[in-house]
Amino acid sequence: MTAPQQRHWDAVVIGSGFGGSMTALKLAEAGIRVLVIERGRWADRDDSAWDTKVIHIDRKYQSKTPFEANRLLGPALQYPNETVGGQSVFYGAASFRLRQADFQRLSRATHEPPSGASFVDWPISYADLATYYDQAEQMLGVVGVAGVDPTEPPRQSDYVAAPPSYGSPARCVAEAAKQLGLQPFPIPLAINFNGRDGRKQCIQCMTCDLFPCKIGAKNDLSVTILPEAIRLGAVVKDQTVATRLVRTGGRITGVELLDLVTGETSAITCDLAVVSAGAISSAKLLLASGLGNVQPNGPLIGRYLMRHCTGIVSGFFRSKTNPEQLFHKQIAITDFYFGHPTGGRPSGPWGMIQGLQVPPPEFMKTGPLPVAVIGPLTLTHQIFLICIAEDIPSFENRVTLHTTKRDPFGQPIAKVRYKHHRRDLQVRRALYREAARILRKAGAVARLRIPISTFSHALGTCRFGTDPATAVLDPMCRFWGIPNLFVVDASFMATSAAVNPSLTIAANALRVGEHIVDHWDAAAGSHAK
Repeated sequence: MTAPQQRHWDAVVIGSGFGGSMTALKLAEAGIRVLVIERGRWADRDDSAWDTKVIHIDRKYQSKTPFEANRLLGPALQYPNETVGGQSVFYGAASFRLRQADFQRLSRATHEPPSGASFVDWPISYADLATYYDQAEQMLGVVGVAGVDPTEPPRQSDYVAAPPSYGSPARCVAEAAKQLGLQPFPIPLAINFNGRDGRKQCIQCMTCDLFPCKIGAKNDLSVTILPEAIRLGAVVKDQTVATRLVRTGGRITGVELLDLVTGETSAITCDLAVVSAGAISSAKLLLASGLGNVQPNGPLIGRYLMRHCTGIVSGFFRSKTNPEQLFHKQIAITDFYFGHPTGGRPSGPWGMIQGLQVPPPEFMKTGPLPVAVIGPLTLTHQIFLICIAEDIPSFENRVTLHTTKRDPFGQPIAKVRYKHHRRDLQVRRALYREAARILRKAGAVARLRIPISTFSHALGTCRFGTDPATAVLDPMCRFWGIPNLFVVDASFMATSAAVNPSLTIAANALRVGEHIVDHWDAAAGSHAK
């Protein structure tokens, strides 16, 4: 291996998404020399950011390293986007807290778990994360209205500001939901609607979800958290892949790197490593580093993969639904989060329904039939509602290293095997029915169901717990048996709940980062700073 960079770092953070960025900031605040490794590059804040062809057809930020996932017609390669800031650059900014009961999914169950389910309680409670939820919301500039979500957990602080008033589609859905006896409320959003911190404020355009923000008004990590971490001394090395963790004497002593621009390999040494490359890529890295052989927790790496069971119900209306052509991902409905209010089947928790921005016609043309044909022609007359159902953790759903397929750099790709449990599909159908009922009440003359099969909410591949025989990580997200290795992305989550996991990842990373700082000598070892 060539070694263009042999510098020693106190801590190396692999991945710059919600987990990696928040942890890096905590370490940098404490004066710890931290290097952030990111395989993507900084997103361009120019006209290309809002160009559907550039972002979704030409795939400007598409990874060169796919993973193989099983699909209806057989295995298929999927190519995620990659940028500094991770998926926060492309996400829709929904920032929900888990509900209190989500942390005790096993002990609070009122019915016998379905066959094949591997429910466990989290080793921490909501109270353990509450303060960090407060911090994360403030740091990410989340706007919302406290006290209107019927399932909202207790909170000590208010949102940074109230969101803007509903646009036409959200107002239409909210009125219909209320007429049906439901309690719709504004989605908490990490969007700079009020020019906070001297940055440009959101202009409520139609290219937020699925796009980088040209003006930086979406509070993604590359415009909020990472600049502060860099100001405090953190270094971000982009377009670089961590290919292997080096383990010596029961500790991580270094990381092998691949420069995606030059193709050169190198190695760095470190006192502590934090893995946060995403639930699929983090599992892949740990397995590629030989940690699958560590007993007893190593064989669990990649197991219990979850991704939520999601789908869209599109309502077709006689008149234009968004004549103002403004941002409209604004409405959420959690009345069915813990199941049907009157006890309708299926029993147990269901999930949530929320508004979703109707994508541009060029994007819809890339979807499955009949969406690819009908969608672009009726775009201005549609309203989308997305149904997010909790999916059941299963031992059989997993990430492994592919035995034969490699990426252009010679690295084995991840092989993902996932199948929804029968109950997952039952719950999604139940949410479909309720979403369709809302749209029908709102005046939709026809409705179309569109299942979603992406892994944008992938989680659970290195779940944490109190016993290394049943969990990869301990309650502080440290790899059992390796005191200076932490995993802080969605991999740690023991169950999926039914909300976007981003705020929970951020809050947990703040918790873990604080723990690392407070216990630095024990975590980093005798050679630590």
